[in-house]
Amino acid sequence: MQRAKHPPIRNKIDLADPAQFRAWTRRLKLSAAELKAIVEKVGDSAAAVTKEIELQRQNRQPCPDPSGTNPPTELELPASAQQVSRVSPQR
Repeated sequence: MQRAKHPPIRNKIDLADPAQFRAWTRRLKLSAAELKAIVEKVGDSAAAVTKEIELQRQNRQPCPDPSGTNPPTELELPASAQQVSRVSPQR
């Protein structure tokens, strides 16, 4: 007699299931080692893993442009320039 396979729990990441593990690595755009390390750090909750990935991606600094052709973003502008750029023109 065959047993019915239960559907996976949607809010948990099961690293023992190869199909689910591959799906999560693709969805989160991570390598297998990165996903394992994050799951070991924060647990198997999908929400906790997603939050940790977002925090790690926010903390990464963008590579500086060696050609210097990119204009500075609002974060790179001095504080006085940011205030001027937010003033709306009068009609």
